[in-house]
Amino acid sequence: MTRKIEVDVTSTVKDFYPGLTSDEIDLLSKHLVDNWDYSYIYTELLESIRSYATFNNVNLDGKDGVETN
Repeated sequence: MTRKIEVDVTSTVKDFYPGLTSDEIDLLSKHLVDNWDYSYIYTELLESIRSYATFNNVNLDGKDGVETN
């Protein structure tokens, strides 16, 4: 099963600023998508995975795919 979190950036710009023209919405949403820094999302997901694992007694030790010699 695949679970996704998706954001429609164009719709979000419209929701926040319904008075913008279609061209303005397109311009702003293009720049947002082209310049977005996704790294914080992965950091937040990692922290949440660890938190939920602890809460649900899921042992993550040695399950990160990183092998040490």
